[in-house]
Amino acid sequence: MNLSAMQSIDKHILFENVYVIRASHLVLKNISFSIKKGESVAIYGPNGAGKTTLLMLVNGLLSYYRGNIFVKNTLISPETAQNIRILTGYVPQNFDVDYRIPILTGTVVLSGCYGKLGLFKYPSHKEIQQAYQIMEKFEISHLFNRPFGQISGGERQKAMIARAMMLEPEILLLDEPFSSVSEASKEKIIEIIRNFQKEKGITILIVSHEKETIKKLCKRIFYIEQGEIISKEDIDGNL
Repeated sequence: MNLSAMQSIDKHILFENVYVIRASHLVLKNISFSIKKGESVAIYGPNGAGKTTLLMLVNGLLSYYRGNIFVKNTLISPETAQNIRILTGYVPQNFDVDYRIPILTGTVVLSGCYGKLGLFKYPSHKEIQQAYQIMEKFEISHLFNRPFGQISGGERQKAMIARAMMLEPEILLLDEPFSSVSEASKEKIIEIIRNFQKEKGITILIVSHEKETIKKLCKRIFYIEQGEIISKEDIDGNL
């Protein structure tokens, strides 16, 4: 076992001296941090700081980087990326969908379990019931048969988080989960995620520009500017 692998033990997420260069532009610079199983951590910083790129690296969606990234003690590589994605529930900032196609909101939520089922296996009654129950927690079960393109931005955000939870992930990755969401809905989302974490023991990594909101959920905040983590903060009330 090499030194990096030994250091990754008991770390759910581990970055070692990670750099990302895109079109001659340094997107991430010397990123190193670790997150233990069951921790909730936020990445906070301005637009263009590299926050979304960092999440995509954890999810095995980018291959052009230098350094080492471990997820659940596994070094991310082209050979391991697919298996790592099965462990993670990823909520992107923007969900591309052709709103002219009347895909139902319940179908969007159910698509979260396709990573385990495979694309060509239809969800069972149990999985449909699970999707409905998760949507109930988010108070959007009445939208199960409503076209996804006809619901509000906040409702779509709740549906996308519900979709990520369908996979029963070990790691939940959230990119701006509170955008287009009312204050009351933010509190509901925080409550549901906190309960889900307590019940399942999952690790949470959030990207957000809403500092006060993420302080209610996360134990630590990493501050990133121009692709570099400049400081870290412990949130005492959540420790």
